[in-house]
Amino acid sequence: MDRAERAIDELARGFLARFPARARRPRSVGREAEFPIVAADGRAASAAPLWHALLERTGGRAVHDVGGALVGVETSRWFCLAEVGLATIEIGVGPRASLLELAADLDEALTVVVPTARRLGLHVLGHGIQPRTPPHPRLLTPKARYEALVRAIGTGWVRWTVTASDQLHVDVGRDDLVGAMNALNALSGAIIALGANSGVLGGRIGANASGREALSARVSGEPFRNGAVPRRFADARDYVAWTTGFRALVLPDRRGRFRVVDVRYRRLLERPGRAASLESWLFHEHYVWPSARPRARLGTLEIRPACQQPGADFAAAALSLGLVESADDVLAWLEDRLPGRAGWRRLLAYRRAAVRKGIRAPEPFRGFLARTVELAARGLERRGLGEAALLDPVHERLARRRGPADEARAIVRRAGIPGLVRALAIDR
Repeated sequence: MDRAERAIDELARGFLARFPARARRPRSVGREAEFPIVAADGRAASAAPLWHALLERTGGRAVHDVGGALVGVETSRWFCLAEVGLATIEIGVGPRASLLELAADLDEALTVVVPTARRLGLHVLGHGIQPRTPPHPRLLTPKARYEALVRAIGTGWVRWTVTASDQLHVDVGRDDLVGAMNALNALSGAIIALGANSGVLGGRIGANASGREALSARVSGEPFRNGAVPRRFADARDYVAWTTGFRALVLPDRRGRFRVVDVRYRRLLERPGRAASLESWLFHEHYVWPSARPRARLGTLEIRPACQQPGADFAAAALSLGLVESADDVLAWLEDRLPGRAGWRRLLAYRRAAVRKGIRAPEPFRGFLARTVELAARGLERRGLGEAALLDPVHERLARRRGPADEARAIVRRAGIPGLVRALAIDR
């Protein structure tokens, strides 16, 4: 076994050790909800004025970047931070025992953030992408690591200055991490189909229902670094080995700054005299973004493919959580209907179609989406916490074969971008 293979063994052991043997029951959940900030005409508007206003209103803790810039506010129950884009905020809540508790926390945050933004002439939008302003370097939040990533990647990183995703974290254990990851990556196309909400961008109706996924897939120029994964993972070691095939873009130095590396991570493991550093690999792995990715720092599975939802509802979160709870059933079902590598290729083809057409994409087989939603509902019902009702918008979308991207496009046809802002601005 060569030096790199031994290092991967060591990294995999350290990686798995960050997760509990078994996830707690019921699984705890957290949500990272990103929102575009716009003016009344739909143009991107900097969220920077929010931070001092929120500090004054909440008495919360100021959050600073390593360079000292004020980039957010943290309270006892939620945080609000600048995202990659100056005109995007991320509100984080959790961990909590149920989605209903998360919903209460997010509502508390929005009840503070939305009126504060409104007084500053800003609108918090329930949409997955900036509807009018295209990606631009001037939109980049001046965080040290983001500036380093621009040096490593180039302007591709700037694509993320306009996107807004709806991410759920779900507790997992060493016993079910890989199964949950495989199930949710396999069904990422279904989550996109039912949660695409970024079909309006650059001031007009775009070619993709999930313009956010289409845009972010091309951030690094490396296939499969963001979004889809090429296959199932056999085990945690297989996942770790897969991540080492991507470029190590930047790594932290001993002065708290970030240096551009820009070589495949495996090459670092092959160098003589280098011990495998778990913290170094975890930093690298943080910049690999499969639709369902393990977060060792938190002991969670992060589920990423849904756009921010209209009204900030919990439809995408409920769908994702239910599928994690039903992961074994999902894998058995897919192995029966779409076995082996050929089956995975069909799932990848469906995912590509879902990015383009949303809920209208031709399904891999009849009843695919209906069965997906059924398995999610069963998973939520087994939790016994009253969360299944949060799937109601998903049932409605499926029955009408009309998703949020379709609704947003219809609004723009009828009332233009200002009409979209009026319709999708979060109201609290």
